Amino acid sequence: MLRGMPRCGSMGLARGGSTATATHLRGHRSGREGIARMEPLDTATGCTVGLIHLPGGILFFKNRDLDKKYHTHRITVWQSTPEVHVLQGANLKTGELQGVAIGVNRHGVCVANTHVASTPDVTYDLLCEELVRHACEQADVPAIVQASVERHPVQGGRILVACPAWAFLVEVYQRQFEIRPVVGNVALTNTFSLIQHRPERPDEDERSSANRLEVASRLVGTISGVGPLKSMLRSHIPEKGHTSICNHRTGGGGTESSHIIQVVGDQVTWWSLVGYPCENDYRSLHLFQPR
Repeated sequence: MLRGMPRCGSMGLARGGSTATATHLRGHRSGREGIARMEPLDTATGCTVGLIHLPGGILFFKNRDLDKKYHTHRITVWQSTPEVHVLQGANLKTGELQGVAIGVNRHGVCVANTHVASTPDVTYDLLCEELVRHACEQADVPAIVQASVERHPVQGGRILVACPAWAFLVEVYQRQFEIRPVVGNVALTNTFSLIQHRPERPDEDERSSANRLEVASRLVGTISGVGPLKSMLRSHIPEKGHTSICNHRTGGGGTESSHIIQVVGDQVTWWSLVGYPCENDYRSLHLFQPR
């Protein structure tokens, strides 16, 4: 049953007492003060997202795949408060940094998204920000999604929302949304499974989405720890290139950063790297620790 907005209150981003860090800060600022902007992206992006259950917890992951233009004008921004830790998202139509690409809150609720269809509407990264700020329990998710889509149409995207006790797949496209509970381990790429819409895009992007989904779906059933998950996110199956999970686009682009969130009990750890996973090492950060 859908109900009103959740009771746990607003968990703001980059407000009093918060910190924000940026790596590879290039590009430029928009006319509006404080809003970072890159050049709009001309081609579809990738991203491989998923969830693995552990005894007492979960591993939640994302390889963030973007085109050469983003790599050239890279702006990678993390935001952290006592309530949330997130990687800021990017509106692929306008080039502005908006919303959340992947994040977790102090309740252990994780969110991440993959791109399906570019439209003039608001980015689904803003919906991810609402989810990571407001979702504390299972019943919060449908209410947040419905309220967001009723306010404004949304670009086509897939969102995974999960904590150790429950998980949802959310798909949005303009005024449409579909929500389905997720049971067990799962991987997502860039093709709708709930919404009946197939955007026009290059054949190589279709092949990439299909191959990454097949490989990741097979491997997540065998992974029981962070080490094997890192190996999967670095993998080149069937070969290094546009269709591999560690994504290398012809002429540049591909995996821009890689992220693993582990939630076990009240312990939340985030491993991340910037660049291609096969060429870089992950660094860990323990979140929401008592002072």
